[in-house]
Amino acid sequence: MLVTLARFLDPWEAYIVQARLQADGIPATVAFAHHAIVNWPMAVALGGTAVQVPSGCLTQASKILSQYQTGALESELLEVIGSQREHCPGCGSMNLRQTMQLRQRIVAAAVVLLFAPFPAKRCTFLCNDCGSTWEWGQGDG
Repeated sequence: MLVTLARFLDPWEAYIVQARLQADGIPATVAFAHHAIVNWPMAVALGGTAVQVPSGCLTQASKILSQYQTGALESELLEVIGSQREHCPGCGSMNLRQTMQLRQRIVAAAVVLLFAPFPAKRCTFLCNDCGSTWEWGQGDG
């Protein structure tokens, strides 16, 4: 019997969790993903996209989900590929937030009002500790 391990508003995140569970030998499935793709408000009302696993695998799957949610799996991946998380090139802090230039915000708002997707080509980061700003890809890692 399948039980719901977790629910996600973003169906793509549910597929990422499913793939990780399957990589660890847990048969997992994604349910209700099409609701989110076809009708976002209805998907939110129904609780989002569910990742389901057999009831006998729930304990092991819960541990993997916890590692995913805390970022432990991301840290493990970055270590394997020899990279590190985005950090401030000025002070090395990882206390960051993503920002967008004013003209990009205006264009994004105009595009959203016309119901068209907005392709984000650039990403600006702002360090919450030292105030440095930089474009994505200009840091060391």
